[in-house]
Amino acid sequence: MTSHPLYRWILLALLVFCWGSAFAFTKLALRGMTPEWVMALRLSFGGLLLIAILLFRNETLTARLQNWSWFAALGLVGNILPFFAISWGQQQIPSSVAGILIGFVPLATLALAHFFVPEERITLPRFAGFGIGFGGLVVVIGPAALADVTGDGSKLMGELAVLAGAFCFACNNVMARRAPDMPLVTKAAGVLTAGATMGVVLAGTITPPAALLDAGTIPLLSAAGLGFLSTGLATLLFFRIVDQAGATFVALSNYLVPAFAALAGFLLFGEELQLRVLIGLALILVGIAVSEWRHRKG
Repeated sequence: MTSHPLYRWILLALLVFCWGSAFAFTKLALRGMTPEWVMALRLSFGGLLLIAILLFRNETLTARLQNWSWFAALGLVGNILPFFAISWGQQQIPSSVAGILIGFVPLATLALAHFFVPEERITLPRFAGFGIGFGGLVVVIGPAALADVTGDGSKLMGELAVLAGAFCFACNNVMARRAPDMPLVTKAAGVLTAGATMGVVLAGTITPPAALLDAGTIPLLSAAGLGFLSTGLATLLFFRIVDQAGATFVALSNYLVPAFAALAGFLLFGEELQLRVLIGLALILVGIAVSEWRHRKG
């Protein structure tokens, strides 16, 4: 399924906004609760939002067993595993290094889609565009951060954990493209419901739920924002873009999120906006345009 290029770019921009806001919500939520409960609550709030939308549309979350197996797989690979791996990894390495490593998602998606999604074979424009986009990501974060992508012991383990999370995201992008055809809201609600169920069980096994009683208002509200905006709405947008434009296109959002975070910090908190951020953002946009050249021509 294809759509007008402008429509795809608008959806991508909205997705970047939703995912980019997750950093602030997560930071505030972690002030009152453990990482596993942040993960579980974001999935639960996101699932509740989508179930409410289903009820408003007079629809129910019913699907065949085969579909529920897809829901569980996508919830595990696209949410639980990468959230844990990246959160653990960021305890060992700087966020700037994590941002570069997350840039592995589009490249891994490009390779996986070539083998598992026939309509998304690697082409020269697509390969060149992804390379330009990764270069822009490095410029945004700062070349000096590359010096930190080394080390041994806990630092190396942290880097490997973030890379593992990035690979999970790439697998999720391709799996979503090959999932059974079903209504958008049903698919998104099913994935988050399955993910929330597994996430709550896992979180409760690690930390008793009673610990949430001392979380505080701000952390709980932040977890709700993380769930409703950065998870629930983002999941709807994610599946829409995957259906409309493909796995490799949606993966490009991982190049844009760090640039969005830098711009948001400047606009909302008055943080310094360096020239390299604007240059890097320009490179990222050029890379996306180059990688999508074949679609506009064809």
